[in-house]
Amino acid sequence: PLFLLIHGTGGAVHSWKNIITPLFVNADLISIDLPGHGFTYEKHENDYSLPRITELLINLLNALKIENLDKVVGHSAGAAIAIELSLQTNLGKVNHIVGINPSLVPPPPIFNTLLNPIITPFVTAKSFTSLLSSITRNTTLVDNLLTSTGSELNKDQKNLYKRIFQKNRHLNGSIKFMASTNLTELLLKTKNLKTSSTFIIGQQDNWVKREPLLKILKQYFPSSKIIENIGGHLLHETYPEKISEQILKASFIE
Repeated sequence: PLFLLIHGTGGAVHSWKNIITPLFVNADLISIDLPGHGFTYEKHENDYSLPRITELLINLLNALKIENLDKVVGHSAGAAIAIELSLQTNLGKVNHIVGINPSLVPPPPIFNTLLNPIITPFVTAKSFTSLLSSITRNTTLVDNLLTSTGSELNKDQKNLYKRIFQKNRHLNGSIKFMASTNLTELLLKTKNLKTSSTFIIGQQDNWVKREPLLKILKQYFPSSKIIENIGGHLLHETYPEKISEQILKASFIE
């Protein structure tokens, strides 16, 4: 079976580092850096919306001559991309979706209608991202961000995040993705989603709160399976063996 792994906002392929080995025992894996993230280069595009990123992902799958994915595993905002991918391919490419701490709770309406158009041009400016990159190198900002997830990473894991957050293009891509993501629009389209799904949730996730998320899943994904764990937002990094087992059991592999 073939699994596609999609990281979340601000992440990169390194976030799957510890879970690759237990998954690879049972499946072939594709792990990607999203546009503007990790080691990818943007082409000066401002459209980092879910439909556009998914379109680029479909182009990649076509180039690799991949016609079917047994499972798409998305962490955080990667789960939203997994859902969009299932919708855009008319269910032809994706057999099952697994969302790990899926970022599916929309921000307040005032953010998209009032604040987002004001904030976005400022935070995506090169001068701002250069300043932010400098701050991440010389302060404990990244450590504090990682701690705020409710997950405790080891030194090596933290250093990988610090490396990519020192790259201006990674910061720029991450911010553009956050600013362009319209979760309300995505959720309204889920009535057309027939792909089966499993959502793995960390009860101590401080970034995607449990109660609002469960309400969203009950409303828009009523037939999905929900697995709750003790842990924070980076479950797959802190408990790779356990989460890999849950991913495999969520599919046709028993």
